[in-house]
This record gives sequence, C-alpha cells and structure tokens, in this order.
Amino acid sequence: MTLTPAAKKIRAKRARRPVYLLVRKLMDPVTSELVGCLVPANEVDARLLRERRFHTGREVRAELKQPREEWQHRLIHKIGQLMVDNVEGWEQLGSHDAVKRLQRESGTCCEEMEMDIPGLGRLMVMQAESLSFDEMEQDRFQILFDGITEHIGKRYSHVMLDAVRAEFWEMAGTNRRAAA
Repeated sequence: MTLTPAAKKIRAKRARRPVYLLVRKLMDPVTSELVGCLVPANEVDARLLRERRFHTGREVRAELKQPREEWQHRLIHKIGQLMVDNVEGWEQLGSHDAVKRLQRESGTCCEEMEMDIPGLGRLMVMQAESLSFDEMEQDRFQILFDGITEHIGKRYSHVMLDAVRAEFWEMAGTNRRAAA
C-alpha cells in the first residue's frame, strides 16, 4: 500500500512523539526479584510502543526526562487568560498567545535573533522558547514562570482591578510555594 504525503507526515510525526512511562515494581521472571521497571503510562503509549516494534526482551536506547508538572502548565495559561480578560489591548489573544507575548516582552527564556526583512533590512527579534513539555525542562519552566510573573507585577499589575490583582498574586504565590 502506498501512503499519501499527508499520511507519511502523520506517521513521521507519530514516530517522533514521546512515549510516557511509569516506574513500577515488578517481579523479574528470571530472578524472582522485585525490580523497578518502565511500563507504558496508558493504552496510547502502549500502542505507540507496539507500532515502533518494541517487544519484551528487546534492548532499546532511550533518553529519559521527567515531565513537567502539568498543573503549572495549566496555571501559566490561566495567568495568560487573566491578562486577556483584564488588560486592555490583550482581548484578541488566546491564553497561549498571551503567555508567548509575556515571554517575549520580558525576554525570559527567549533568544535574540537577527532577521533580514526585505525592504526594511536586518531587525533584532526575540524568539520565545517552546513551552512544550518535551522541549522545556522543569527548572527552565520555573525560570519562565518567575520571569513572566515578575514582568506582570512591574508592568501590568497597576492597571488591574484590585480583585484581579489579588487573584494574579494568589496564582503567582501558589506556584512559588509549590516550587519551594
């Protein structure tokens, strides 16, 4: 069967998708010893392993990373939505776009790049790092969160209503307490 270009693209993307695993204590059938084992976190990850032909007993090479805290990822997007809902000039953005704007404005976790714009010449722009769970480590995400909340505190908190400002500082404080 010949795959269409779209199907090939989907298959290639799936092949790069990370597989999430859980560490479990299981009995080694050879030694009867309890050992820590990596097992698929869910049915989707089990299917991905089967599709990639990872079978029991096969040696594999892996780069292991601990995923970021999902609640912090949701929290930073809630802060982005708070900006969209309460700061003039932000209402056209989605929560993710608001976070990326804050990231570029603050310069936190950004790389300065030179771009050649036809008719304008060379411009320096801030390229924000990806927030993707698989791209940004937890410690880097903490730097991002702290930088964005500090930026909001300095640049935007004075334009927020008291109740909104209090909600923002509660969200920022929740993350700081949990990280400590």
